[in-house]
Parts: sequence; structure tokens; C-alpha cells
Amino acid sequence: MKILLVEDDPELARQVDSLMEAAGHACHGCSRGMDGLRSLADREFDLLVLDAGLPDMDGFDLVARIRAAGHRQPVLFLTARDSVTDRVRGLGAGGDDYLTKPFAAEELLARVEALHRRASKLSAPSPKNIGRWSLDPTLRRLYAGDEVVDLQPREWTLLEVLMQNEGRVLTKKFLLEKAWDIHFDPGTNVVDAMLCRLRRKIDSPQAASHIETVRGKGYVFHARP
Repeated sequence: MKILLVEDDPELARQVDSLMEAAGHACHGCSRGMDGLRSLADREFDLLVLDAGLPDMDGFDLVARIRAAGHRQPVLFLTARDSVTDRVRGLGAGGDDYLTKPFAAEELLARVEALHRRASKLSAPSPKNIGRWSLDPTLRRLYAGDEVVDLQPREWTLLEVLMQNEGRVLTKKFLLEKAWDIHFDPGTNVVDAMLCRLRRKIDSPQAASHIETVRGKGYVFHARP
């Protein structure tokens, strides 16, 4: 899941980012409402987490502008404003859930994932068949015939990107952006390490790998039998 976090408290933003990353989600953070609007215009997100008190605008006004612009992702307010009036105003402006500070990390994660499940059910895509593989985006499962391939959240995200671009050579930069929401070179072999784990799970012994390394260019997925 790709999450946009608009929060002006640096320490809290760091904690939320770490929590979501540990759960396999990519979290993009910004501290001002206008930066949040620009991020929504430039990138795709599955869910938004917004503070109500931002330096440049009220968070309730921000969500109203987000809805007016046609964005329909679930919105969770994460704020110190705990009055009933504020809750009603936030939900009325277009928010889907409301959690007050201080909060338990487990509850925040549970609410985020529950919102995403509900949104996914409303627009649940059909499973996609590629070769002998069946990719179920709703359940986030990969099937090889009747067999379920057990994937960790980040492995699933990376494989989904590869399979959606079957036959195309994808650069490491592209995979970092799509699967990790990283828009710079982190100077690590995170992509190679994750691809190695995927190969061990989806490749058959003595058969050519489904994920080919194209030297100097990137990687390509092949839906071989």
C-alpha cells in the first residue's frame, strides 16, 4: 500500500513512517497541505493520513480540497483535536476515519489496513492470469495452479509490478519508485536482494528463471510455463 502522510511533527512523522514500512507499506511524508496536494497530483496513493493542524492550512479544508479535486482515496485524520465538533467536521469534510493523539501504534496500523480493505472491496479488481500464474490483487495472493505462493508484503508489491509489465525491461530506478516509493539511489542492493528472494519462491528447479537480469539495463519478467 502507498500512503501519503501529511504531518508537520517530524518525530511523529518518522514514527508513522517506520511503522508503515515495517508492515510492508510505502509512506511518503510532507509537512504542509500544499505539498500534500502537489504530491497527489504527481503520484498515486492508496490512502491518506492527515493532521488537522498544519502550518499553511486547516487539515479539514485540505481534505475538502482533495475531494473537490476528484481524489477518492480513504482519508484518516490523525490529530490532537479530540472534540466531537472536530470529529464531525473532519468526517463531514470528506474524512473516512478519525484517530486522536496520543494513539497506540497497533491501532493506527489496524485502522489504516481496515480502511484499505473496505476501499478495495468497493473497487475490487478481478484476478489477472499471466501464463500459469494467477495474481489476485484483492487477497494479495499469487497462485500457481492450485498452489498458493506465500509472499511477504514487499515481495508481493515488487512481483505485481514485474507481472504488470511482463516482457518489458524495467530499470532498478523504476522498481525502486514503484515498489518502494524511493525516488533516489539508496546505495544498497535492496532490489537485487528482493529479486533473489522472489526467484527462490517462484522459480522451478533446473528451469530458466521467470525474472531475467538484463546486464546494464534492468530486469524483465517472463511468464514461462
